[in-house]
Amino acid sequence: MNRKEILTALTLLPLAGAAVSAAAFQNPPVPAEPEEWLPKKQLIQGASSSCLRSGHLLFVGGIGGWYANRRPEPGDAKVQITGALTSMKEALEAAGSGMHNVLQIFMTVCEPNKNLAKLNEGYHEFFPENPPVRSFSSSKASQMGRDGILLQVGCIAYVD
Repeated sequence: MNRKEILTALTLLPLAGAAVSAAAFQNPPVPAEPEEWLPKKQLIQGASSSCLRSGHLLFVGGIGGWYANRRPEPGDAKVQITGALTSMKEALEAAGSGMHNVLQIFMTVCEPNKNLAKLNEGYHEFFPENPPVRSFSSSKASQMGRDGILLQVGCIAYVD
């Protein structure tokens, strides 16, 4: 092949590609309708608190620090966190997991400057080492839903 033939071939090559591209734009492939994705959720029966399983994760939420039908007096933050975490433990065990599998715990604490030290005393009894990630928000007593409630907890835990 001589130099003129090579240059002619190189000039025609992009034109051939453009023709193929133009044909693709005239008849574009029709994409398939995407399937609607919904997470698989299973409500865990027998749990004393709201417990939902999705895959290998458990979501436990809405456990208050005091319920009058369980204990006549509200108690301090240590008493309430002990009661709430005991309920959480029962919910996790009903779902086939346990406190050792808690990945993250969420807390709403009434007046944390007043209650956090006592709360931590009870908390560390349930998570003495390798505690889960913990986050909390604060609240006024009037925003906790009922008089006497100092905290509310929820968590995300792993389950096989």
